[in-house]
Amino acid sequence: MDRATIARLPKFDLHCHLDGSLRPGTVRELWDALPAQERPAIAGSVDKAVLPRVPCSLEQFLEAFRITVALLQTPEALERVAYELCEDAAQENVVYIEIRFAPLLHLRGGLIPDEVVEAVLAGTQQAEAELPIRAGVILCGMRQEPPERSAEVALLAGRYRDRGVVGFDLAGPEEGFPLSRHAVAIRLAQEAGVHLTLHAGEGCCPEHIAEALDLGAERIGHGVYLYQDPAAERRVREAGIPLEACPTSNLQISGIMRTLSDHPLKRYLDLGIPVTVNTDNRLMSRTSSTDELWRVVEAFNLGPDEVRTILLSSAKASFAPEPVRRELAHQIRAAL
Repeated sequence: MDRATIARLPKFDLHCHLDGSLRPGTVRELWDALPAQERPAIAGSVDKAVLPRVPCSLEQFLEAFRITVALLQTPEALERVAYELCEDAAQENVVYIEIRFAPLLHLRGGLIPDEVVEAVLAGTQQAEAELPIRAGVILCGMRQEPPERSAEVALLAGRYRDRGVVGFDLAGPEEGFPLSRHAVAIRLAQEAGVHLTLHAGEGCCPEHIAEALDLGAERIGHGVYLYQDPAAERRVREAGIPLEACPTSNLQISGIMRTLSDHPLKRYLDLGIPVTVNTDNRLMSRTSSTDELWRVVEAFNLGPDEVRTILLSSAKASFAPEPVRRELAHQIRAAL
């Protein structure tokens, strides 16, 4: 398969951070409009400040988000960036995207959490009305913050479950921040009927993947280090738990790869584990859905059957309603 074929295929992005996926031009515009006293301290230009030096640790990578989060403190900015993200995805034939963000990080300008969520939903819903794309929103608690904060986000996700919010997640630094600290938030999300995906095994800590499984995760965000825990790998394979691989981002921060061909996602594919391929942060990783899938195809010499498996796994793993999942799977079969 060549890149042009990958570009034409209907694709998915199930792991995409809103504050990591701004257009560079939008970053500059929002930065220029931000009062000087509200700008985070940076060295050099804002264009370079949002591009982490790589390879780096997960914690170092997350430093760039200080800038983008500061730019997303008004309903206008949140709505604009959500729409633009959907627009960019639709232009490369992404037919379904799930956009995740931490709503409690966007309250500095006086917004309340509901207003933050409604602004993002306004952007995704406008995109759905105008573009050939469907979008869901995943709300994130932050694992380094007090459990009460993530519980607030879980309740917020429950309130918007039928209005565009499809999932709950825990993001942020892994080292020293076990998922179990937020067990109450996870239970609240599950009781509200909200789907659950959890970051685990991204930049370290294979034991966090087993912890995510114990807490009821329906999908694992990244799961790069899964192979280092054979028991957890067996559980994931037997239960058919999808992995949200983000190849370029994983290469930038994992610390266990020199090239993309070192990524364990091919091992997981060969084991029959559902693997989805996603962007994570279009801005920080300077990538797109077409780039991500093409890089995987190129790195592992994948053929049409393997690409079909990845895309069908994505349709099935999405948090869209069942009729939509069936329709998305039909699009893949028709294209391949």
